[in-house]
Amino acid sequence: MGIDIIWLLPIHPIGITNRKGSLGSPYSIKDFRAINPEYGTMNDFHRLVSEIHRLGMKLMIDIVYRHTSHDCSWVKEHPEWYIRDEKDNAICLIPQWTDILDLKFEGNETTLWPELIDILKFWCEHGVDGFRMDVASCVPMEFWRQARRSVTEANPRCIWLAESSWFSAMKSYRDQNGLVHTDAELYETFDVCYDYDLYVAWRAAVQEAIPIKSYLELVRLQTFIYPKDFIKMRFVENHDQDRIAHICRDNPWKALAWTGHLRLIKY
Repeated sequence: MGIDIIWLLPIHPIGITNRKGSLGSPYSIKDFRAINPEYGTMNDFHRLVSEIHRLGMKLMIDIVYRHTSHDCSWVKEHPEWYIRDEKDNAICLIPQWTDILDLKFEGNETTLWPELIDILKFWCEHGVDGFRMDVASCVPMEFWRQARRSVTEANPRCIWLAESSWFSAMKSYRDQNGLVHTDAELYETFDVCYDYDLYVAWRAAVQEAIPIKSYLELVRLQTFIYPKDFIKMRFVENHDQDRIAHICRDNPWKALAWTGHLRLIKY
């Protein structure tokens, strides 16, 4: 199948307080150094890592550093690590995300930042080959610079994948004076960025709302605005978007054709 990297969504224990539904969201993390017991133990994880490496593949895990669950130990041990409202309550800046609380990077450079970096090094020591950084564009670039330098000492070949932002999301963040970085900025420390800057155009091309030629012209434009060696993670679907089978439900051959096409254009 040509698969050489396996990427796991968050593997950590999920918070109980304000949990969404009976299962909760794996992006509402209670303990960043532990394995969700529903998935197994650390020994199970080690066996998985060993088998992946034996088969000549690499393992990446999801890292969620923009927020934690409500019952993460940091909420009580380090309340200053969280964004707070005028009543001094820890909050999430996106109201509908009721199961999480947002971390505050500004002012916590000597306390929170080293803890987050140590967690990355911890997982490198347990055999992880790379990280997919959730909402990477909304975390300060200086943190990513420090993290990259430190992790490189532990694993010089570590792979860094950034979940970058849609244009509409970037505008929304900036309209609220929020922090959000462009893909061009993220490439300073990341090896790969999501292709969200073209996802809307790609979806429009798939659904024949715009000519394919218009989409390909935007792909070509990327070569002028990003570093020479840039890599884009192009996709037909992910866990946040509709399945390609749904998008192309009237023509399954179109789904197959687009899957092959994205594999052939510049990453």
